[in-house]
Order: sequence, then C-alpha cells, then structure tokens
Amino acid sequence: MQTRAEITLIPCHDQQDSGANLSGSDAIALLEVINACLSCRCPDDFSGLFPKIQGILPFDNCIAVLGHLDNGQVITVHDVNVSFPKDWFREYMSRHYLQMSAVIKRNFTEYGLQNWTEAWERLRQPEEIISLCRDFGMNNGYTLGSRPLATEKYGSMFCFSGSSIRCDQRAEAILGHVVPHLHLALSRIFSSMARDSAASILSSREKEVLGWLKQGKSSWDISVILDISERTVNFHVYNIMRKLGTSNRPQTVAVAAGLGLIDAS
Repeated sequence: MQTRAEITLIPCHDQQDSGANLSGSDAIALLEVINACLSCRCPDDFSGLFPKIQGILPFDNCIAVLGHLDNGQVITVHDVNVSFPKDWFREYMSRHYLQMSAVIKRNFTEYGLQNWTEAWERLRQPEEIISLCRDFGMNNGYTLGSRPLATEKYGSMFCFSGSSIRCDQRAEAILGHVVPHLHLALSRIFSSMARDSAASILSSREKEVLGWLKQGKSSWDISVILDISERTVNFHVYNIMRKLGTSNRPQTVAVAAGLGLIDAS
C-alpha cells in the first residue's frame, strides 16, 4: 500500500526543477503559500508569508530585495528584511559588501539558484563577507532570484539561511517553486507603493501637464491649452522628470504609465 503521495509542481519563470518529487503535504503547503502570494496587498501581508514557508523550509534568516545591475553596480530599490539580524545588516551595508559580493552580482546577472557553500568557493566570495556571515551563524543557505517580467524593470533576490536549513534537492525544489511567486507579490507591492508615492508628490498642475505630454503635445501646445507661458510649461516638465527620475519626455510618459499615473492606452 502506498503511504506517501507524491506530486511534482511546475516551477514558474525560468527556474528549473531540481528533479526532486515533493510529497503531497509539501505540495499542499506550497499551494497555500502561492495562494497567499496572490492576495498580498501591503508589506505586512508579504512578511506574513514567511512563517508559512518556514513550515516546509526551516530557516532562521531571510531577506527579499528588488533591484538590478547598472554598469556593474548593484542598485537596490526596495528590500524587506524578514529576519536577518539588524547588526549584521548594518555591518554589511556600512562595509559596502553589497557591491563586493560575487553572489549578489551573479544573482542579478543570472538569477539562478546558488548554494552558499558552493557559490562562495566557486565565485571566490571575499573572505571578509563569508566571515561576517559566519560570525552571525549563517554558515549555509541559498540565494535565488527571478528575472523582471516584460513590464517590470527590476529583478529580485531572496536569501534564506540558518542552522536548521537543509541544503538538498527538496529545499531546492521548494525554493524553485515559491520564489517566482514571492517575486510577483513583492513587485506588485513595490509598484503600488511607488505609484502612490509618485501620485502624492506630483502637483495637480504637473499631473495636468503630464496628461498633455501623453497626448504628444509640445510645450507651446500645452501653454496655449492651459493659458500659461511656455517657460512655465517647461518648468513643470522639468519638475515631473526630476520627481520620476527620467531624462526625456518619452521616458517620462512611459514611466508615468507604468506607475498608473496616466492611462497607458
């Protein structure tokens, strides 16, 4: 008589299955986490996912990051420190290890699964970074990310570590299935926060000018429509670009549409 039901889940994005079959209880727990990812609406919802994950993948420390590489430099735009020690995080950032870490740069290049023990040796991770991790009991763990979707600018990085985490095929299968959904949840929350922030920092006149930029109107056109000087229009355009971090009008319209500040159609 079969006493252990088995099911293989199909991982999302470009993560490859480790080849390990997950038990029926593993699959049910994963589906519960994935379903919870779909209903995440705020950072607290997102943080609340990780106790559920701990039920099938015991870990002590976890951090989630959105970012990308820009000319070889790691640029982070949002992070959720679920349970990494605050002292470790402070030391790590103050020593500029973010830019020194070979594991982090590899994550935002390839987004593949990295077993820390293997990656530290293979990528020649700086010994001082390894020592800091070990000082805080982080002797092993995993880093895994997801590439940005077509409509996204930022990829993700998720780090799990701890004395109780087991580095085996089961753990890799669980991470391969759950991380893409964590990425989607984190990206959705960040986009919502960025949209709300951008909407709050643009004045009503700037939003009005932005709407006409979307229609392809020139500064002169907008000055006539709004009955203001062309110089004033250019001043508003400059402020909009500064607030949205853009460098030209087409990019400004694209970013504004991505943030939901204007209709994308």
